[in-house]
Amino acid sequence: MNRARAPFLIAMAMLLVASACLVTLPAPAPAPAAPAPAQTEGPKLAVSSVVFTATRPSPSETPANTMTPFPSITPLPTATGTATETPFGFVPSSTPAPPTVALTATVEGTDTAEGYTDDWGSNTRCTIISKSPTDWTVVPARGKYKVSWTLLNTGVRTWQANEMVLTFVGGAKLTPDKRASLNSDVKVGDTITPVINIYPPASPGRYRAVWGLRLLKTGRFFCTFTVKITIK
Repeated sequence: MNRARAPFLIAMAMLLVASACLVTLPAPAPAPAAPAPAQTEGPKLAVSSVVFTATRPSPSETPANTMTPFPSITPLPTATGTATETPFGFVPSSTPAPPTVALTATVEGTDTAEGYTDDWGSNTRCTIISKSPTDWTVVPARGKYKVSWTLLNTGVRTWQANEMVLTFVGGAKLTPDKRASLNSDVKVGDTITPVINIYPPASPGRYRAVWGLRLLKTGRFFCTFTVKITIK
């Protein structure tokens, strides 16, 4: 080879090599995607990125709330009469009932002879606890009945049986007996029940007799009591 042409050939060769390097090589294939890892938990919900913003409706869109009033309460009618109940088994009659007659009860006044004393200077007193029969008991005419009184010693000394006597004072004579003696002494706070026999007359009516305890020493009564009967 001619030495004069050698530099030229070397330059041409280098030019060819440089041209070959400028050729565009194809892009390498993408690497295969790695397999997804196995799921060990349940599915998860995706969090949305949407943000909800509360907005106030415009006045034209706000519904108007209409308040419905409650109905007014009508008061119950006022009762104008008193209800009456018809007794079972009776039928109301149109015939007016007869007017009611007002009855005036007869009240016996306090008998001043009950517990009376005419010996105010004495410390001997009595109180009548009860009597039998009660006042104005109706008894048949002509018979024999016992009358008794229960007397309480409310004084400050003992009633000595030998110092006093039970005797008739006045009123209707219902018994021939006029006096009776006490059987025993009566201490303060104790009671005695004297008994007499009466013989009602044949004539109907109301009869009252007064008896009493009389002190033998002074002759005064320190306690009186009555017997009252009705004969029909």
